[in-house]
Amino acid sequence: MWGDEPQLQTFRERLKLLLVAHQQELNPEKVVAAEGDILFHQGDSVETLLLLTHGRVAVDIHTGREIHTLAQVEAVELLGEVGFFANGKHYADFRVVEGDAELLAMPGQALLQAMLFDTDLVVEMLSLVSERCRRGNQVIAMLLSGIEAVHDDSKERIEQVTTELTGVHFCIDKASRQLQKLQQDQSLRKRDGHRATSELSLIHI
Repeated sequence: MWGDEPQLQTFRERLKLLLVAHQQELNPEKVVAAEGDILFHQGDSVETLLLLTHGRVAVDIHTGREIHTLAQVEAVELLGEVGFFANGKHYADFRVVEGDAELLAMPGQALLQAMLFDTDLVVEMLSLVSERCRRGNQVIAMLLSGIEAVHDDSKERIEQVTTELTGVHFCIDKASRQLQKLQQDQSLRKRDGHRATSELSLIHI
């Protein structure tokens, strides 16, 4: 779902060229982060953007007391741009995983100003974001279909949905397994309910 988009490689190459062309204005600061470090915290204001040049970073969403990992991204990836272009706040935690990470830190406004001189990069970014939104909408539709199938106790539809979801992304795989478990639990409850009803009928007889 993330990381294999056809637009991603082109975007990465354009971004590298932009950094070289606007090195003086951007003046990126090299950052080395250890495994487990939180680069951005969910809800914090976006002032700095990070370019991941080496390593992997997990994107964690907090919902109440629960934490869900939405994605893991690898170099070369721009971090923090979603919150920067949206409401100015980070929508998730960005956590370093699987060893150290190397990054370039730069002010968000400085990068935005530099991007105004590279319309091709802006087009590639919009194309990449649009593709991710399209895929996200497809997954949401499949999950909704799965929830309806659980409600209707339709084993066939559940199997179809979980097959489509499998391999999309590791966090979606987890949702797929949860749908299967819900369907199994519901089937067991219905079976136990029918059994209890039958036993009560026998008692009354």
